[in-house]
Amino acid sequence: MNADYMLACGIVWRETADPEAGWELVEALQSADPRERVLAQALLVESGEHSMPLLESALSAGEVRPEAVAACMVEILRARQLGRAGGQPPSQPVVDVWLC
Repeated sequence: MNADYMLACGIVWRETADPEAGWELVEALQSADPRERVLAQALLVESGEHSMPLLESALSAGEVRPEAVAACMVEILRARQLGRAGGQPPSQPVVDVWLC
């Protein structure tokens, strides 16, 4: 999967919660290419709370390995906790991604 396609899926997922776009990102979490994994993680984390049910579904259906979704879930939960603790969620994405 190329980076442009993943970015498009990330935008569609964030803006519309389209399941196909979300599942493309979930599948990329298991890519052999570490850059694809990091980008998919960043896009899912950036989408925040609405990524959580998708990740949970993928995990419970056995579509993805637990270690592949763990980092995403941790970052989403961390952002949730920051919000509940009265702190402001980060204004920048939780994960910085360098493609070069």
